[in-house]
Amino acid sequence: MNLVSAFRKFCSGLASAAILTGAYPAYASLYLEVDDAGTTAETANYISWDTATIIGAIHANDGADVYGFDWAGGFFQADTIGSDFDTMLSLFNESGGLLLFNDDFNDNSGVWYSHSLLSMELDPGNYFLGVTYYSNNYLGEMRYYLDEGIEGSYQVQKTVAMPLPPQPQIIAEVPEPATMALLVIGFAGIMLNRRRKMGL
Repeated sequence: MNLVSAFRKFCSGLASAAILTGAYPAYASLYLEVDDAGTTAETANYISWDTATIIGAIHANDGADVYGFDWAGGFFQADTIGSDFDTMLSLFNESGGLLLFNDDFNDNSGVWYSHSLLSMELDPGNYFLGVTYYSNNYLGEMRYYLDEGIEGSYQVQKTVAMPLPPQPQIIAEVPEPATMALLVIGFAGIMLNRRRKMGL
């Protein structure tokens, strides 16, 4: 096999890889916790729609972390495989109400694992994912997380959704003030011009 033939095969393979990469773009990203993710909607870290993995930690003075995200609808799944403590995952709606909770995952074979797994169909909207240790805020709403915790790092893998479609803008056709002023000036000019003609 000569050098030209090998180069052609290499270029052909490279071109095929480039075409496949363009045809099937990857929509998955890694998110590293920024400062402390907080435990409320106001203090949560917000992740983009294409986040597939979240890496963070809880500490003795930080009992949980909450992440906000948009969901375009469809099947949602998150797990904490790879975490170094007994995790609990909670999924909350936009107002902080509990939708789904899991402490220890059971694979239906009678074996229980200390990582957590959530899965369900979700409507389009805004949601919060809370991660904490056993038994902080067991089956509670987002506002009931305790501020004290344990030392540990976690890893959350979640399904990726498409971004929420943009909502159509409702535009009311109201004349702007400058247009109204021009109309009033024009009307006043017509009236003054009529008066002058009538007075002559």
